[in-house]
Amino acid sequence: MIEHFQFSRASVSSYQKPKKGNDLCGDSFYVKETEDYLICAVADGLGSGKMAKEASGAATEIIDQNHHESVERLMHLCNEGLRHTRGAVIAIVKVDYHNHTATYSGVGNIRFMISAERQRAIHPLPKVGFLVGKPEKFKVQDFKFVKELTLMLYSDGMDIHTQSRSLLTKMISPKESVLYISGLPQDINDDATCLVGQINLIS
Repeated sequence: MIEHFQFSRASVSSYQKPKKGNDLCGDSFYVKETEDYLICAVADGLGSGKMAKEASGAATEIIDQNHHESVERLMHLCNEGLRHTRGAVIAIVKVDYHNHTATYSGVGNIRFMISAERQRAIHPLPKVGFLVGKPEKFKVQDFKFVKELTLMLYSDGMDIHTQSRSLLTKMISPKESVLYISGLPQDINDDATCLVGQINLIS
């Protein structure tokens, strides 16, 4: 399934496909814009099917209820909220429109790529592990930009190589990028989710 979200200063497109043989995707994603920021997240419940969806959905519901909080605080809230679930891996990025900063934190194998001003895209490494309520310290990274930012979050069911940075540096639009990504080979034995976003700020 492909969806598009058009906001005042950002556009985001998503692609999602369940594991072969499953009707339900164990991944969940979240996208929201306010006057001050854009927040995007992808969560992948451990395993697949209903219990995986319950875990990933619990994480995105917590983010929805607390999106005004800092990224680090959101990671802690998700961790606490997943205590009685199967557990999930998660990545969150929050773009501050006033400070021209993108803040990222991730645990597990949700991948993240980001490019400012169409310069070389970078691929920050997430923290190893998953969230299930155990005490955690989270690594939080900030990225500065001036006017334009492109980014991508994707679960491990997507066969997107980190060498494919041109998806961000030469992006026509998130819609075009997601249509291209949907045609790439995928791991049929895992759920697949991808978010592609583009932010344009007028100075």
